[in-house]
Amino acid sequence: MRKAKVLVSIFLIMVIFTACAKKNADIANEKEVVRVGLVSSSSGFGDGAFNDLTLKGVERAKSEFGIEYDKVQIKAVGDIELSLRDMASTGDYDLIIGLTYEAIQAMKTVAPEFPDQKFALIDTSIEAPNVVSYMTRDEEASYLVGVVAASMKFQNSGFNLKEDNKIGFIGGVDAPNIRVFYSGYTAGAKSVNPSIESVSDFVGGFTDVTTAKEIAKSMNQQGADVIFHAAGMSGNGLFQTAKENGTFAFGVNLNQNATEPDVIVGSMIKNVDIEAYEAIKSVVEDNFKAEVIKLGLKENGVDFVTEGSNVKLPDEIIKSVDEAKEKIINEEIKVPSNMDELVTFEDTLN
Repeated sequence: MRKAKVLVSIFLIMVIFTACAKKNADIANEKEVVRVGLVSSSSGFGDGAFNDLTLKGVERAKSEFGIEYDKVQIKAVGDIELSLRDMASTGDYDLIIGLTYEAIQAMKTVAPEFPDQKFALIDTSIEAPNVVSYMTRDEEASYLVGVVAASMKFQNSGFNLKEDNKIGFIGGVDAPNIRVFYSGYTAGAKSVNPSIESVSDFVGGFTDVTTAKEIAKSMNQQGADVIFHAAGMSGNGLFQTAKENGTFAFGVNLNQNATEPDVIVGSMIKNVDIEAYEAIKSVVEDNFKAEVIKLGLKENGVDFVTEGSNVKLPDEIIKSVDEAKEKIINEEIKVPSNMDELVTFEDTLN
């Protein structure tokens, strides 16, 4: 009888211990769920560019790591600071993400107010003890676009373009992060033909399709019948003009080739989704570090793609692109990322 009581007591202790262990495990699992806050840029989700790409990376992290996230779509750039502060003040988020140069000032203001909060900046950078910044080397893939654009202008390319020796570039705004695209694009074009002229203009925003369309028409009239854009949703105006005029265009950020496959030659893609994914991964794996990380062709942060386009490039042009890409990866070509570096690059060609 005494032995039976002892066995019952042991059994009860084991049941209680198991229940407590399970409860503690459940609590631990709850704590392990990483929560992410995402604040859009002014072009918003559905832009087919930075916001959608970032969201793609967050969704990948959700699928692989089981994270939870909330997103806020701002109405104006001035809303970014308020949204970042609102999220940080809750203390509910392990990581809060801001996008593009539009978030720089807001992040500089809010991050010091919450020193224990981890932040990430996508496609731009600041130096702060609690902010990791991810940037892509946009100039590298833009260089490849320039190689193609200039090659298409040659009379023997088969594209029968105007002989004005001009190509075009349309930017969303005249800002350093957009000039990066122009610098790489122009350098790539001049590596093929040093005398080519790269005509540029800026829409004044990333959602103004009408203005971009008019700029593209004007460039076509000037003889620039191959145009690259870095203008977000405004770039749809370029595609419309190319379709109407029988000229050619290049997409940006996402693979936009299928949008107008008969006139979009290829797209310079930014794998911003990788940036967002890596930022979240660093928090999940507890190795978050405040630093600036740059991803180029070598790291698969950027690339030039033709999949989805009906425009067939001659083998000679494809070969030129492959050779340029290899040289950039091997650091045989240093692609300019601003106007001063572009001037220096051009001097080496003369």
